[in-house]
Amino acid sequence: MKQDIDAASIDRIKKFVLDKTGILLNDQKVSMILQKLNKQINEGVIKDLNHFYYNLTTNEKIFQEFINFLTVNETYFFREFEQLKAFAEVILPEVVEFKKKRGENRIKIWVAGCATGDEAYTISIILNEFLEDDIKFEIFASDIDTEALKIAESGIYELRNVRFVHHHYLNVYFDITKDGKFKIKDEIKKNVKFIYHNLVDFSKYFIFSKSDFVFCRNVLIYFGDEQRRKVIDKMYEILNCGGYLFLGHSESVGRLSDKFCVRRINDYFFYYKECDCGR
Repeated sequence: MKQDIDAASIDRIKKFVLDKTGILLNDQKVSMILQKLNKQINEGVIKDLNHFYYNLTTNEKIFQEFINFLTVNETYFFREFEQLKAFAEVILPEVVEFKKKRGENRIKIWVAGCATGDEAYTISIILNEFLEDDIKFEIFASDIDTEALKIAESGIYELRNVRFVHHHYLNVYFDITKDGKFKIKDEIKKNVKFIYHNLVDFSKYFIFSKSDFVFCRNVLIYFGDEQRRKVIDKMYEILNCGGYLFLGHSESVGRLSDKFCVRRINDYFFYYKECDCGR
């Protein structure tokens, strides 16, 4: 950068992003940001870091473009397969049986930080395969990245996204486009509703209230500890009695919350909301 790095401005940018989105910018992210801003300074798009900070905090379009730039969207269908297998074969049947005893026949799922939609559609496929016809389900999938949500809405994916999908599922639930991409079929797509949502915007959590399952896998690893705690607590609140929270393999609610009960199936830990409703 032509100018000395303005540490104070960098700190202001980091704090603003953390407060606004929960995302904690590490040194690698800061280096990536500085490269981008250096290019913009050299091209005359911005004067300096103070100029960028002003634009970031006052211009919603610039803020959204910046968040899209920061967001990690490396995902694929049937990621962390063993966890999904335990969900489909053990946890899902138990929850369905519990709901049937209460005269309920609907499953509600929230996929938080859904990125390009691979995970949400994966879960829709699983439910389509494992649920009986008399059990209905709806999936709400949310993300803060508007570009990722556009891909999710299209339901069209590259080969790398479906590389671990069993050939049976590929044949049944995907169409091949003329240019060799994979398009999710409407019977799977219709059960998923994509929503723009910032995880630290707690005023919008009512949309996901009374969820039976919340999937928030490999999302909170990018958050600060305080923001993680608040998000985990809100997810606990919106879960139904007996509902489950799914985190990534390397994640835990351990030091973030003592509200959840913990269950281990093979190498995965599952977190659920205990209830006093006779389950």
